[in-house]
Amino acid sequence: MENSQISNSSSGIRKTKFTCLKDQQCSLNMQIRLAMQLHNNQVQEELEKKLEEVTKQLEHIIY
Repeated sequence: MENSQISNSSSGIRKTKFTCLKDQQCSLNMQIRLAMQLHNNQVQEELEKKLEEVTKQLEHIIY
């Protein structure tokens, strides 16, 4: 019984982390689009680096 509770808890934590990262990914995409519209290359590059990090974290959770 204890193992299933631990497993369920771990699964819940993964889902929460995944959801948070997906929200962050969406937000960063919108910010990148805005930076592109404003022709702010420096900010765009910084945001793309953050997006890459978030994407790597998501891939780690998925695989």
